[in-house]
Amino acid sequence: MKGGNIYYIGRAKDFQKRFKAHLNINLKDRFHAFANAVGWDKFEFSVIEICSLDMQQERENYYLQKYLPLLNTIFKSNLSDTQTFDSIYEILKLRQLESNFDNKYKGISIYLYQYVNGKLSTNYIAFNSINQLSKYLSISRETISIYLNTYVPYKGNLFLTDTVEYPEIIEKLVSDATQGLELGRTIAKKVWMYYIKADGTVVKTTYDSIGAIAKILNVHHTVINNHLDKWIKGGLEGNYLFSSELDSLELEKLKEISSLRKYNNLKVWVYDALTLELIADVFSSMKKAADYFNVDYRSLLKHLDTKIATMKGGKSVLLFSNELTELEKESLLNKIKKRTNETTPVWVYKNVNGELILIDNNKPSFSSKFLASKSLNISTKTISKYLDSDKSYKGLYFYTTFKG
Repeated sequence: MKGGNIYYIGRAKDFQKRFKAHLNINLKDRFHAFANAVGWDKFEFSVIEICSLDMQQERENYYLQKYLPLLNTIFKSNLSDTQTFDSIYEILKLRQLESNFDNKYKGISIYLYQYVNGKLSTNYIAFNSINQLSKYLSISRETISIYLNTYVPYKGNLFLTDTVEYPEIIEKLVSDATQGLELGRTIAKKVWMYYIKADGTVVKTTYDSIGAIAKILNVHHTVINNHLDKWIKGGLEGNYLFSSELDSLELEKLKEISSLRKYNNLKVWVYDALTLELIADVFSSMKKAADYFNVDYRSLLKHLDTKIATMKGGKSVLLFSNELTELEKESLLNKIKKRTNETTPVWVYKNVNGELILIDNNKPSFSSKFLASKSLNISTKTISKYLDSDKSYKGLYFYTTFKG
């Protein structure tokens, strides 16, 4: 409009043809309603830049963000976090206020157009009502009514109450209408659900959409979105949800998380295998017991409630998920067996200026006494003798835990 204000910005291959189409087309969007009301002669039209066709959209976006014209479609700038409305729903409902659409399900002629890759198909299918279109597309009536006459496509479909006379104008309106809208949420996305059984078996199920899995789990779709691709211990009632299939390394990570969740709150009682005296207080979780002995929690888990002694922290210990009674202690005391062929990791240190230094950068230095014996040319019997004794053999110190 005259006076220096910029009300609308557009792009065209043929300016004269586009301007003529604007004058002749019968649309109820904000731009045409305003221009027809105040008169086209009240506007001044100018070419602000001439560029190649492949640059037009980029340059148009630049000027939209620079001048924020009032009559262009509401959009969210890529250069700003500012958004006029909180949701797509609010934006679409505002658009419908600009049309003469009374939002009824019956008695409205609707024309279905395909809008794919930025192009509008000139062919259409006519329907006598929203109900009829809803059954044809298997889309709810509410969804169709929200998108009707907004020039915002839903899954590649455009719903209009008038036929299209100038496809290039509609394409421009659709381009404007979708600026900054997160339309990807309207497209069904596959969801992979993983469940870890007690024995470690992974059960994988694939669903075609978030809605489908929400129905199976009997939760709202927002709950699914909140758990999707989140490596949260316990998942959603034991189910872990992802937007893509996990590879082998990711599956191992998932098993680890699931196992930690399962045993995180499991109390652990650790007893000296020789005296059956309780070592420290009861541990409130498997992880805390593992931290105490400076070992991986799985090395404790495999010995839990077996009544077979294992070496941990330089001591022969028994692990239980409940506290032993005096009668149970008496029964066990003379019947304790040591796990045979048990692999004991060995950290090997040397004394350097009064400080214990690992002989290499590995933790542990050796995964077993046998490998330590073979590498250092020392018998396993000798290593066992000096293991966790704080005494050196030929300048070397041997431990079953890392000495930080």
